Amino acid sequence: MKVDRLISIIMLLLQRKTITAQELAKIFEVSTRTIYRDIEAINQAGIPIITYPGPTGGIQIMEEYRVDKRLFTISDLTSLLIGLGGFHSLLSDSAVNNTIAKIKGMVPQDQIKEIEQKANEISFDMTPWVDDSRQGSYFSIFKKAISERQILILEYRNSRGSLSIREVEPYRLLNKNQVWYLQGYCLLRNELRTFRFYRIEKVSETYKTFEPRQIDFSEFNENFYTTAPKVEITIRFHEDNKTEIIGYCGDGVIESFKDGYYTAKIITMDNEDGYKTLFQFGDKCQCLEPKRVRDYLGNLSASIAKLYAE
Repeated sequence: MKVDRLISIIMLLLQRKTITAQELAKIFEVSTRTIYRDIEAINQAGIPIITYPGPTGGIQIMEEYRVDKRLFTISDLTSLLIGLGGFHSLLSDSAVNNTIAKIKGMVPQDQIKEIEQKANEISFDMTPWVDDSRQGSYFSIFKKAISERQILILEYRNSRGSLSIREVEPYRLLNKNQVWYLQGYCLLRNELRTFRFYRIEKVSETYKTFEPRQIDFSEFNENFYTTAPKVEITIRFHEDNKTEIIGYCGDGVIESFKDGYYTAKIITMDNEDGYKTLFQFGDKCQCLEPKRVRDYLGNLSASIAKLYAE
């Protein structure tokens, strides 16, 4: 008997006046016999539920029971469906589908179309433009390992290209700036680390479990993002490209405008990954300083040009 199913049944009964055991069984993908056992457990917990036989009957919480049945507003339910829609684009398992079905089951029938329409007004698609089967497989493996507290072995290549073998206790999946990361406790470094998906060469399941550590992710994230080395880069671009550049950097970075060109300053990671973010703008953006970053991009551009000249 799952506690989450019992809670979901209570939520449904608070929203609807009456619902049949068959409907509940269909929503939660269990037998009607299981539903009746759940109802009995809810009764024993002190929430009075009554059942009415016949074609017009069903299950409901006693009217005299003083509970606010407006547990979720239309805005609440819409927000839940919007958020789950983003995960639905990424996850192929039935967990999200079942959750969405449960939430929709909480919506009064005369309001379901209105809520679905509002939920469709905003869409979060977390899948990449180009299908990346490796990233998808990593996501499934990591999600399972986090749930089952299973240690993983990663063959991980750092920003300098060095490969190392890491034994990791996985704790959380993180998506930042459209890049996926695994956050876990690295047993090699004896500290919490953040691993980029695309730098992971191979993942091996050990089937060894671990006891979760007490981790304050808010403090870790704050330290991770504030202490990571950063560099201020001065860039120059034509006014025709302002919309594209500012869409990425923000309009607060512009310093000056002269002869059709803007000069701006941006902050990025002080490493090759950070410098390469400018490459997405091609020849529309020029790095002016610092000189070391300008030289790096110039040398890299020359190497690329040589490659295509051969």
